[in-house]
Amino acid sequence: MNSKIVSQNLLASTDWTQSPNSGLTADCVSGFAAYRASLRAIRRRDNASVSDTKSETWPTAPKEEWS
Repeated sequence: MNSKIVSQNLLASTDWTQSPNSGLTADCVSGFAAYRASLRAIRRRDNASVSDTKSETWPTAPKEEWS
């Protein structure tokens, strides 16, 4: 897999965190929004479709905090 596919999968797996009724705290939703922005930046790079995922610096997903 390349970085573009991995970042797309990670984005898809965190889509639910941006739902208004996700049950997460506001700070947690903001943290996931920043995480997702970092993933989008990786996905948009010119070499994302050919880059090696092992050499990528991946952002760390925030811990889920429930309200």
